[in-house]
Amino acid sequence: MIYCDTLIIKIASRCNINCTYCYMYNHDDKTYLQQPKFVSFETIEKLVSEVESHCISNKIPRFTFIFHGGEPLLFPKNKFTQLLDKLESLKLKKIELNYALQTNGMLIDEEWCEILNKYNVGIGVSIDGPMEINDINRIDKRGKGTYERVLSGIDIAHKNLKNPIGLLSVINLNIDAIDAYNHIKSLEGKSVDFLMLDENHDSDISIVFTESYTPNADWYIKIFEKWFTEDDSTRVQIRFFEVIIHNILGGKYSIDSIGSGTNNVLVVETDGGMEAVDVLKICGEGFTKENLNINENSFDDAFNAPLAEIYYNSGKYLSKKCLACPVNEICGSGYLPHRYSSRNGFNNPSVYCDDLLKLITHIQNRVIDDLPPKLIEETGIEKITYEEALQMIEEKLPTIPEPDYAPKLESFRKLEYEMA
Repeated sequence: MIYCDTLIIKIASRCNINCTYCYMYNHDDKTYLQQPKFVSFETIEKLVSEVESHCISNKIPRFTFIFHGGEPLLFPKNKFTQLLDKLESLKLKKIELNYALQTNGMLIDEEWCEILNKYNVGIGVSIDGPMEINDINRIDKRGKGTYERVLSGIDIAHKNLKNPIGLLSVINLNIDAIDAYNHIKSLEGKSVDFLMLDENHDSDISIVFTESYTPNADWYIKIFEKWFTEDDSTRVQIRFFEVIIHNILGGKYSIDSIGSGTNNVLVVETDGGMEAVDVLKICGEGFTKENLNINENSFDDAFNAPLAEIYYNSGKYLSKKCLACPVNEICGSGYLPHRYSSRNGFNNPSVYCDDLLKLITHIQNRVIDDLPPKLIEETGIEKITYEEALQMIEEKLPTIPEPDYAPKLESFRKLEYEMA
């Protein structure tokens, strides 16, 4: 049964800064220019009605709203409280609600904190590291760095929010991983997510700055080793690592960038358009547009659309190479936007495949070293090196038939390759 339990609401379609790597504004897709600057109250009313009927018909007891942009704190404060009051009406239908908001932090003030506290909205703040690293890419529209203004917002949040903040950081391979980790940890967020750049097989990813074919894995491994050996009382939550460990131990936990579970998430744009995850905009102009709108269509309609259906099942719709991989149930082929190519659509492993394989095998072996011998014997869990995993893939790949869902994945390739 396909269902939605998380909605990313783009309450603002513009941003007050201009990050150089931004998937929304600095890749090929410019459809944001056609979007209203803010979501309308009429769209929110229709959205609430659809959430109510969807939760009741699918017996969903808990629903999550994530407020996003652009920069969501550009949204007028009085209208944001009206929006939340409307969402709160769902509680009358015995639907438990979770709220989260992702911000660049520069507009956080005491009044915003009062609103967020009143409605118990958790927030994540984006920051890439110390000033000399953050201000390389996270710049304002005059080209000036944003670090000091973000730090001010984080300080206000710490002093005024009742819930601890989370932190989101795009990794920069030119900074020492431990320096980056120590700095982000010093900002005292309850959790940290370190993200790889949003690129795919069409991107020109240069690794000239490193001798490694797995620079991202090497970077992550340094942080993992420090994080894994820290005392539980001081260890910050890093979901990426926690999902991998959970799945190594036989669990079925996933987020959309790692793991083999379903992605029960939809995006609603400021005009009410319903789409799959917005990072898919890196695949091309208008790529996420499937002519579906919350004012006219249901969540069921949205998940029946080709792109949203592939995103929902992206942890299961794997390429042949991924099916041959010994850690595919842990990895789930990584993040769907990172798998795209004009030639094959989504019928590819992640552009970061080698990084993911090296990182997961390292973590698996490290976790096994930490397990009691009796548990290792009972579960049959075994170590496997990165090199052994590569050899296993090479040997098994010729025996893997083309999966029956391959035409769905390849239906998104560009026209010139369809005609070839």
